[in-house]
Amino acid sequence: MAEMIEELTVEKAERKKLELEDKILRYFQNKEIEKERKEENKLLFEEIEAFFEGLEDIEDDLVLPLPNGEFAVLAKKAYVKDVFDKDSLANELLIAKDELKTPFDYSILTSQGKLTPDMISKHTQTETVVKVRLSKRKTKPKKKKSE
Repeated sequence: MAEMIEELTVEKAERKKLELEDKILRYFQNKEIEKERKEENKLLFEEIEAFFEGLEDIEDDLVLPLPNGEFAVLAKKAYVKDVFDKDSLANELLIAKDELKTPFDYSILTSQGKLTPDMISKHTQTETVVKVRLSKRKTKPKKKKSE
């Protein structure tokens, strides 16, 4: 009787181990599928961007109803950002670019009188970047008012 109970617990442990191995295998298979889908979506988004850039006559966002009742919204967004040119600043200061890594580096150069706010301004350019954004909304977005 004790042998039979021991056999059942060994069998149960083996089954649990096989179940665990199966879950681990499925986990990594799913990770691989996720990676492939991510790569595919990246390529799809690049194609979507190219198509949308080619449609110059479209000024409004593109709204597409999805099968689940939500809406896909494709829009161009303009972002203004400051771009700091470390290379040209390093050249002006006659130092290696590597010496401009941390805020501490900048503070030392400032305290030594080598770096001024004007120099930072001189090597900072303002750029406007237009990006295509694809998002999902639960409700249909309202049309933008013309100015």
